[in-house]
Amino acid sequence: MMKKLELTIGLICLMFSSVYGQWITDPFLSEYRKDAVDHEQLVKMAEGNVSIAHHEYKTTVADMMPKLEASSDYWYVQNPMSFSMPDDPRFGELAGADFAGLANHQYGLYTNVMQPIYKGGVLKERKKKAAVQSQIKLDELAITTQDVIMATDLQYWQTVAQKEVVNAMKDYERDLTRVKDLVNNKLAFGKANKSELLMTEVRVNRAQLAVVQSENTYKLFVMSLNRLIGKTFEENTTVSDSIEVERVEYENIQPIQRPELLVKEKMLQLQEHDEKIVKGMYKPQISGVGTASYSSPGYNMQPGAVPNVQAGLMLNIPIYNAGKKGQLKAAQQLKIQNASLAIERENELQQLEIAKKRVAYENAMKETSIAYASLAKARENAMVLEDRFAKGVVEILEVIDAQLYVEQAIIEYIQSKLKTQIQMTYYTRAIGRLTIN
Repeated sequence: MMKKLELTIGLICLMFSSVYGQWITDPFLSEYRKDAVDHEQLVKMAEGNVSIAHHEYKTTVADMMPKLEASSDYWYVQNPMSFSMPDDPRFGELAGADFAGLANHQYGLYTNVMQPIYKGGVLKERKKKAAVQSQIKLDELAITTQDVIMATDLQYWQTVAQKEVVNAMKDYERDLTRVKDLVNNKLAFGKANKSELLMTEVRVNRAQLAVVQSENTYKLFVMSLNRLIGKTFEENTTVSDSIEVERVEYENIQPIQRPELLVKEKMLQLQEHDEKIVKGMYKPQISGVGTASYSSPGYNMQPGAVPNVQAGLMLNIPIYNAGKKGQLKAAQQLKIQNASLAIERENELQQLEIAKKRVAYENAMKETSIAYASLAKARENAMVLEDRFAKGVVEILEVIDAQLYVEQAIIEYIQSKLKTQIQMTYYTRAIGRLTIN
């Protein structure tokens, strides 16, 4: 059973394989996705539900097979049965015979076998319904797997972005330290005053504090990522140093049917099977019955136990049900109508989600381009002002503010890259192409 389940999970992964794997060039993400799917308890629970549904399907198959039962009983009867045969010559030697005291001790062993022959199609439809329910559990497993993959992606990209923030804060600290050294040199030659040095040192201390704070946040992100991929919380998991954003040409990529919609379609199938079950319950039903017994008193009216066998057919024809059949059929038809509307609604929502995520991705790409241009200009401005300060043209405050603008610009650039990557993940999930690979 487990081998079948592992094969099924593999097929699910292949079913969702896509070009998205080509879009992700990060060297660690694919491995962490697999680790997360292997570790996540929700996935294991969904796998358990698949196994449960398989066993439930087997029970519906068993309902179509013969049923064999055994039983026994014992009774002590203080006043056992007795009767006399009529004094009629037609009874031969038994005419006028007196049967008294037919066994104070009455006991027996019994076996019964019953084979459903025709149940109005109810058993057949229940079997089909159980098969559909098993398929629903597979679809739910696929949904859970994609949820875990998406959660892993989002946590991973946030962790990478925070690592990039840490490096940016360290660069900011180094830049301010370089400016402080420049002020120190000018102070030694009497070209700067103590206030300018103190002002610069305050900004350096703030930069050091920003490094510590960003490193703490990064550790928290790593801990959350470790929980997802099944590692110890304190483990120093490796992630990329930065997010590399590449534009994806998705215009020619066609969405594939998502498991959420497949579940809705199968829910409609369940209601259709239920309708057939309701109809079958009110059709004639035939079963074959066989009974074997070894009991006392026996058929020969003797106190001792004797064997006996019976075999026959049972026919049940529903005649009057006070309108219950009509009410059940009407209710079931409404359920089918609702299931059809649920499919229509799910399809509309998915199409809307695809459109919205595509627009969000496009806007995020534009924001990233603008943020990158702003960062380039901020860096150029800082270099120019630092050079002008060295020549004594501008005050130190302008240089410090220019470095602050660089810090803000790089944070905005990192945030825009993170937003772009997250929107790409959302869009990939929306078109049904989020995969482990």
